Amino acid sequence: MKLLPDADVEPALRGATRRVGRWVAWMAVLASPLLTIAGLIVLQPAGAPSMRDGGAPASSTSPEGWAEMYVRSWLSETRDDPAGLETFYPSGMKSQRAVGTQVPVDTAVISAVSPVEGMWSVVVVADVLVLQPDGKRTATLLCAQVAITGTGVAYVAAALPTLVACPGTSSAVELAYDEVADPGGPVGQSVTGFLTAYLAGQGQLDRFVSPGTSLALPRPAPYTAVQVTEVRTHERFEPGQAARPVDGTVIHSFTHAWGWDATGQGTPVDYALTLAARAGRWEINRIDPAPLLAGR
Repeated sequence: MKLLPDADVEPALRGATRRVGRWVAWMAVLASPLLTIAGLIVLQPAGAPSMRDGGAPASSTSPEGWAEMYVRSWLSETRDDPAGLETFYPSGMKSQRAVGTQVPVDTAVISAVSPVEGMWSVVVVADVLVLQPDGKRTATLLCAQVAITGTGVAYVAAALPTLVACPGTSSAVELAYDEVADPGGPVGQSVTGFLTAYLAGQGQLDRFVSPGTSLALPRPAPYTAVQVTEVRTHERFEPGQAARPVDGTVIHSFTHAWGWDATGQGTPVDYALTLAARAGRWEINRIDPAPLLAGR
């Protein structure tokens, strides 16, 4: 768990909820029921398949967003402020928590099933700041299961949220990039030039990508500098072979790098890339949707 220094809750929230949707959701929890309902519209998932009957997709009217806001209100409620909980569960018991001792930073739906017609069971994971006895706040994940009834026009919770175990973390995966490439070699230079242009806006991106490759730049550029620390490839090269690739040769690389922002803060990033050879040099053909796994 990450210990945060004692600070006002609002500055902590501002630092952790930079996306507008999260900000709207938090304001909705603290504001009136009308704003809470507006938050539901903002956070209603688009295109995420819900589930019913133990595995079949549920109706598009299933209340995942409604359940998410319900959990936010439940976690935000204090003995001095009901946080709009009655909008979701009219007969809810009043919390005995003091203001600022438990603050939801972010929430997401991780499962939704419809066991019977008109009833949904939704599990919501929440990132919560919890005040500790030493005055510091600990960021932790909580998972809550909520039972919702309704017709798509109106919903109501059948009970208060039930805390359940969150999904566990599996063991680390083994990637299929066994060969180490020299960061200063032909492959490494192409990868470094591409990431510097792509993430820091330094240099012309077209110099490092294959003709016809369409890559939209992150805007604004998230970093001012990029440092590549390791480049690995799925393919094995004989000595000097990478320096004179045959046109049309395709390889797969995986790169560890650091992105440095204007304040000098570094963030580690990984990139799985497909490269293609053209005119005697390596060019980035695409950013892969996922790295290659060993044995697959």
